[in-house]
Amino acid sequence: MEPLSIVAISAAVGGIAGKFADKAWGLGEKWLSDYLRGHAPKAQEKARQNALEFLSELAQRVKKLEQQTERYGRTIEDSLGDPGFSVLLQKAIISSAETSDKQRHELLARLVSDRLTKQSESPFALSSKLACDALSALNVRQLKILGVLVNLFAVRPTDFPPPNVPKEILNIMFQDWLIKRLQVYRDLTFTHLDLLHLESFSCVKWDPIVSRDLQKLFAYTKESGFTFDYAAFSATDVGKRIVQLWKTGLEHAIPTTIGQLIGIYVSDMLTSTTTPLEGWWTET
Repeated sequence: MEPLSIVAISAAVGGIAGKFADKAWGLGEKWLSDYLRGHAPKAQEKARQNALEFLSELAQRVKKLEQQTERYGRTIEDSLGDPGFSVLLQKAIISSAETSDKQRHELLARLVSDRLTKQSESPFALSSKLACDALSALNVRQLKILGVLVNLFAVRPTDFPPPNVPKEILNIMFQDWLIKRLQVYRDLTFTHLDLLHLESFSCVKWDPIVSRDLQKLFAYTKESGFTFDYAAFSATDVGKRIVQLWKTGLEHAIPTTIGQLIGIYVSDMLTSTTTPLEGWWTET
């Protein structure tokens, strides 16, 4: 397979996204040259190709933004003049250069493309650079821990519970939603060192003394008229496994905003869903 080139990437997406990719790589090459100065030529070339793979994924996402509204088109054109965005892009390019892992490239590309749609002082923008640092330092197991935690603590189905639906049906709906989101973690294993590492990068708060009640995380307000049948869920294969993971150490952890952001991206990637971030975490 022919090595990727910025010419091919720009031509593939065209328009504003193509120009963005071209300018981003003009900066990226300089950043990588400085970062990898003194390294073996073979390592430098591999890093260059890794970064181009990331930029190809990013360009495709930027193209989708360009096609959404004219406002995003203007934002894309102006983005590289924004110091905050430029620093995030620099971090992402350097992080992507260090790995050929396509999933990590995908996570980084979504982080950068989503930043284009947020205000510079928004919670997302303030968290994004720290999230980028964490993404470069977490392994697959630790990323999956965040995916589990965000589904337990923060993400819920949109507009749930719907009105005028019997309680039994609501329980089936919510249980099916939970199983879909959580079944991808059935093979997950971890140790307390994984949780400590996540805490080191501000992704979780971990306290081995404090234990949380898993059942209470699924409680809805009394006004909703919905009480989840936790016993029925915990009797399913997925429910049993989640309870095991909880008792293994997740009961002592709570995700930070940075951990939630990464966890949503991981969860969406593994379940082929998209969680909008406008309300600071509500799933469609």
